[in-house]
Amino acid sequence: MKLFILTAVLSLGLNAMAAVPATPAVNEKVMKTFNQVFAGARDVQWNATAGYSEASFRSGAIATRAVIDNSGALIRTIRYYGQNELPSNVLYKIRKQYDGKAIFGVTEVTNTAGTLYHVVIKDSRNLFNVTVDNNGSVLKTVKYKRGDL
Repeated sequence: MKLFILTAVLSLGLNAMAAVPATPAVNEKVMKTFNQVFAGARDVQWNATAGYSEASFRSGAIATRAVIDNSGALIRTIRYYGQNELPSNVLYKIRKQYDGKAIFGVTEVTNTAGTLYHVVIKDSRNLFNVTVDNNGSVLKTVKYKRGDL
């Protein structure tokens, strides 16, 4: 009898898990904005909450996240890439200020306030987290000793 009850409970639990949709429900306004702005997106994964939806996807070789509120307004985009995707004026100013150092990665954050670039730069002994605006002006620099040596 115990085996029968255990089997029934497991069966009901598995059926309930299978009934949960694989992707969260995203409303029409969010989908319309997403399809207008990111037409070439691939490998899209959604995460929906009560107030907004977040899409993680690839646009070309760039990994991207976009946050869209439930009324369809694009709130923020976050893109992850290397130095080749940086605007030339930003790349020039970073290279000039951090001559001889390598750009390890870039996180671009765009919202209603504008675009900021969070650039990780490294040399033989240090890592630098540098925040740069869209004019190439360095707003903040944090220096760390590398722990991978």
